[in-house]
Amino acid sequence: MFKIITNEEVGPDIFKLALKYDQLPQKPEPGQFFNIKVSQELSDDPLLRRPFSIFDFKPEEKRVEFIYKVVGKGTKVLSKLKNGTELDVLGPLGSPFSLNNMNKEINLIGGGMGIAPLFYLAKKLEKQNADLKVYLGAADKSELNFFENKFSQLKADIYLASMSEELTIKGTALDLWLKKLENKPDFIYSCGPEKMLAAVEKEALKNNIIGEISIEKRMGCGIGVCLSCSCETKTEDKKNKRACVEGPVFELGEVVLDG
Repeated sequence: MFKIITNEEVGPDIFKLALKYDQLPQKPEPGQFFNIKVSQELSDDPLLRRPFSIFDFKPEEKRVEFIYKVVGKGTKVLSKLKNGTELDVLGPLGSPFSLNNMNKEINLIGGGMGIAPLFYLAKKLEKQNADLKVYLGAADKSELNFFENKFSQLKADIYLASMSEELTIKGTALDLWLKKLENKPDFIYSCGPEKMLAAVEKEALKNNIIGEISIEKRMGCGIGVCLSCSCETKTEDKKNKRACVEGPVFELGEVVLDG
């Protein structure tokens, strides 16, 4: 059973959802997600569950946190739910980020709500003594305030970009990363709009930088049955992979992105 303990607005139409759980089938890892049924008792509207990447995980409190933005009917319904509400939740699901970067220089590049899964990842990497540089971009500063505050609690260099005003720079997370890319990092992780990921991937591969991306896809079931989140791969056999099972985390250059 999962119960809402926090569902509060932390930015313009941006909410932090914290759930208390009784037990989990396995420990969640950065990059994984939970599929949440947003319709309530006696209703099947909206019918499909919504996937939410893990923002933070606190096992000592039996607490898992998500950040979401109200963009449609499902998230609108979710934003109205009160503390104490029980939710039907599946997870953790999907393939996580790799965590084998002890003492390495790591770049995290996040755009918009794609920033959310990078925080739990950053916490894990900090424990590996990684040299973290974090590049965050959004439409305007108000969408970054919450994330800036959270990442500032970690040992990381933080850079911000906004399309509406000059912060570290005025522009996108990609523009910001490229402007600050003085030395080639050992590894990058990125999450955000697919066009941004395609551009990050192009620049990284051009500079022989390895890393992983987490892609955002519409998912029906979340367990690989409906195939609604299939991704074309760049492998020789061109075999499709499912974002909800083989992903949402993929290596740079592994899947075809809409760039």
